[in-house]
Amino acid sequence: MAENYVKTIETLRLLSSSYEDQVRCFPDFADVPDEVISSFETVFLLIPSLIEEEIFSFKSIASILRIYNKMQWSLRNLDLDDFSSTEWNELRELSKNTLRLLDEVIQKPDMKYI
Repeated sequence: MAENYVKTIETLRLLSSSYEDQVRCFPDFADVPDEVISSFETVFLLIPSLIEEEIFSFKSIASILRIYNKMQWSLRNLDLDDFSSTEWNELRELSKNTLRLLDEVIQKPDMKYI
């Protein structure tokens, strides 16, 4: 379970990073919005096992669900070409708030876990 938790935290760190920092995390040929989104969607599948292990508080679970809902809304209603828009920045703030709830440091993600 520890590895799944670390993957979750590092993905939240990536998601909470500014667009410019996200771009720096990937090679030039990468589709950054797609990489960021798919990394969260992948880690979201790990969340149920972490919940079952009682790793997360109810507040942090709710916060992760808000991120997921905001991401899904943004994907349906916004263009990925504007990944630095106000709506995507709100998603970044939700991710930062989740890291705070989890008592995790907001810092550059360790990409070996993503």
